[in-house]
Amino acid sequence: MRLTGQGRVHLTGGEEVFRQPGMWDKVKFFFGSDVDLRTGELQLTRDVLRLTEQIQKGLLAAGIDNAVSLVVDTDVIYADDADRKNDADLLVAAMRSAHGRFVAGFETLRAVFEHEGDGLHTLIEVTVRAKHEKAQPAATIAVGGRILELRPQAGESIEDAKDRIGKRLGDDKLVPTYKQLLGDFCERIRGGLQRSFPDGRVEMDPPDLQVVKPSADEVRELGTNRDQRRASLRSAPSYPRSGYYGAHYDPWGTYYRDPMDTFVNLMVIDAMISPRSHWGYSSGHLGSSWSHYGSPVHIMDYNGSPICDADQMMDYSTRFDGVTDVVDLDFDAAVWDDSAMDIYTPEETSWDGYGGDSGGGSFDCAGYEDTSESSSFDCSSDCSWDCSSDCSWDCSSDCSFDCSSDCSDW
Repeated sequence: MRLTGQGRVHLTGGEEVFRQPGMWDKVKFFFGSDVDLRTGELQLTRDVLRLTEQIQKGLLAAGIDNAVSLVVDTDVIYADDADRKNDADLLVAAMRSAHGRFVAGFETLRAVFEHEGDGLHTLIEVTVRAKHEKAQPAATIAVGGRILELRPQAGESIEDAKDRIGKRLGDDKLVPTYKQLLGDFCERIRGGLQRSFPDGRVEMDPPDLQVVKPSADEVRELGTNRDQRRASLRSAPSYPRSGYYGAHYDPWGTYYRDPMDTFVNLMVIDAMISPRSHWGYSSGHLGSSWSHYGSPVHIMDYNGSPICDADQMMDYSTRFDGVTDVVDLDFDAAVWDDSAMDIYTPEETSWDGYGGDSGGGSFDCAGYEDTSESSSFDCSSDCSWDCSSDCSWDCSSDCSFDCSSDCSDW
């Protein structure tokens, strides 16, 4: 189960962007016609160092001082490979040392921080684009959180975790409470960044809650990494194709490799459809309860497309065939992953990521290639699209997957 929040930073000022005149423009100008070279875009005039300092100060005002990474275009300025705590100052110091590289400007700045508190482990991604449409924000804020008590703990067996989590989900106010806590946290982020960007306008949407039906690949990875309880930082971000920066974008999966997140998703789906009698609630109760308390949970597929809301689960039960059977397997069995794959929709495979920035910058796909993970993808080899674009590729050309729904959230 994941909690997400989205926000925007609208900045004043900036220089209007003009395009280069073409041949027809020159002909029109020669004959005395007006030529409009405006693109409708603005170019930020503040540099990367000032932006980084403002982001860091704004998040610090919200109580966030744990940095994860800072990337400008394709340059990794800071990456917390050592899991340092309270290292936001180190991120800014790294930017002070590197900002000379960007005297000619930049395209995309992405700063990532994390925070643990109030029972939530939360990732905060702030992305600034130097060039943006006049009506669009200069920066986006993406928040992804996990409820710590709804995860297997270190030293806890999976069977004990199933029983503990199953019973804990029966508290009608559990999910609404954490939604409120994340909402309060997002408001702190909004307030802190607003003080740090006094000339701008910062907005945060109310948080959402989703449960993702995992892909078969993720189920197999869960079996392969059954002893890994904590999320681990990826060696390279794994950006999703569908829904990127859409209403349900979750930065957690982009930056963390987290097999236990797959387990929790399976566990919650199972608890909604086939709860054990000793947990104290019946099929369909959780979804209707969460909706009743004003915290509807959205059920998504692994590509980021909505399936239904949790209070509609029983009407879509065939979409979740195999989940309960997989949850009931002996997780400690040596062949768990093979058995699970035989049960769990083996035709479903995931497209983990494409390593590019579909937010509009000129991101170098090879700059984030990670040969150790399935998410690494050489964009120059088989597929002809430009990874810096926004759904502009020809889905029917070189790749076999069906992209027909991928651009629906843009």
